[in-house]
Amino acid sequence: MKMALGILFLTLGGIVCAEEDPYAADREQMRAILADVEAALNAHDFDQAASHLHENGVITYYDTQVTQGLEDGRRYFNRMLKDAAAVVKDYSVTGEVSAPAVFHGNTAVAYGTTEEHFKLTEGLEFVLHGRWSVTLQKNQDSWKIIALHFSSNLFDNPLLNNAKRMNWIVGGVAFLGGLLLMYIVGRVRRKA
Repeated sequence: MKMALGILFLTLGGIVCAEEDPYAADREQMRAILADVEAALNAHDFDQAASHLHENGVITYYDTQVTQGLEDGRRYFNRMLKDAAAVVKDYSVTGEVSAPAVFHGNTAVAYGTTEEHFKLTEGLEFVLHGRWSVTLQKNQDSWKIIALHFSSNLFDNPLLNNAKRMNWIVGGVAFLGGLLLMYIVGRVRRKA
């Protein structure tokens, strides 16, 4: 009986200890950063998002462009969304965390998924299911993003699927055009 009670207390003690996360406050602050960056991107407000970016933070975008620092990031953001020749007419995002952040001292790495709605100035609209990873660094009780990376599936994405669909359409039209041309040539030859 004593042994059974001892095992029970050890098990319960292990469960209580396992539930205590020494990084709980940090994780909460990081979730708040994610929510604020998501809100900023949906509002097309670079300054709000940049408040969480380290002054020399590096961002890698879907189009393989890389920015370093706040001004470089602002120029990219404006070029894509705000300038007269902007590529993106409208954009919204929903982000999710895939797993708890991994801590390395005062540095943490987190990753997750996104669902992003793009409306390009040329009229193409699509939803992109992407991935993100972020490295944050803590200085004086405040976390800042030092690296942020966005990516999507190279082999299965809306742009590639649209290009494949266009290939089938162009191929079908060319095939039907070829059949029509053969019919016309055949008719002309029979008359001659």
